[in-house]
Amino acid sequence: MKRFKCIYVFVAVLLSTITYGQESLKMFVKESKVSCMGVGPMECLQVKYDKDKEWQLFYDHIEGFNFEKGNRYEILVTRTKRQEPIPADASAYQYKLKSIVSKTPVNAEKGIYNTKMILTQLNEKKITNGKAFITINDESGTINGNNGCNIFNVKYTKLSAKNQIKTDAPFGTLMACEGEGMKLEQDFSAAITKKKFKIVKKNNKVQFRNGKNKVVMEFSIPTQNQLWSFIAKNNWKLIALENVGQDYGKASIKFNPAEKKVSGSTGCNNFFGTYETTGDRISFDKVASTRMACIGEEGNKTEQKMLYYLNNKDLRFDVADQTLNFYLNDRLVMMFGITR
Repeated sequence: MKRFKCIYVFVAVLLSTITYGQESLKMFVKESKVSCMGVGPMECLQVKYDKDKEWQLFYDHIEGFNFEKGNRYEILVTRTKRQEPIPADASAYQYKLKSIVSKTPVNAEKGIYNTKMILTQLNEKKITNGKAFITINDESGTINGNNGCNIFNVKYTKLSAKNQIKTDAPFGTLMACEGEGMKLEQDFSAAITKKKFKIVKKNNKVQFRNGKNKVVMEFSIPTQNQLWSFIAKNNWKLIALENVGQDYGKASIKFNPAEKKVSGSTGCNNFFGTYETTGDRISFDKVASTRMACIGEEGNKTEQKMLYYLNNKDLRFDVADQTLNFYLNDRLVMMFGITR
């Protein structure tokens, strides 16, 4: 009898250990992402848990979930509490996909909604640094983006006339910026706070006009050619790898869109190869590198990880603020920042 009792206690303790800190959740995932601030500027999923009414930003990675823009999901996930100690840049939980209950294409309204726009004019003054941008989210009733210095969100209400809105007061991060960035933030915040706008789209230009039909703000919707022109003209230094932000030395990447060539440094060796793009997807091919020995374990790890992702068959990319970001299965794996 005692023997069976001991076995029972052992099994009970074992099951308790396996399931400790783990739970199953139902989540709804919206069809579009929004700008947010993680290790650096990035894009976040918008999710609701079971009976929630409001969408909320989701900063983490869901293992096994491959998000496709334009589709709304209902999914079941397992959430597991990480064991101590938890890294400073990591979430307290890990998420893993159990199953996709439904995947429904959503025909988002074309034009001014759910599209990233770059600020090009503010109060009749041209803005050329590309730091301020917005996305008008149709369903959530929010405008989010970067005001030239900080990530922000502002709620808006649609008025009775088509494409006319009334904004609330914005809120967001509170990082300190240098003179030019701070001035742009102040002017932009003043222009968008508690105002009524008529929004007019002309080709790839979107204008916010006041009651006197004066253009207060003008934005540009980047074309693929403009996007790649911006990527090509800049040198990109590695600033985060698998969500760990630090100084990675000479690790960098450079693109030549005319010849579809990529080159750069792992911080130890130079690499070179080719690439192809379809929309926001990119695949690298024939990526090779020089064979110098790397000094130190950290240098070796950085090189191995970079070459692994550069030889992966399918990555997603975007340019958020002044960073070039690469995602694998919706997980931010490499972030590069502009270097002069």
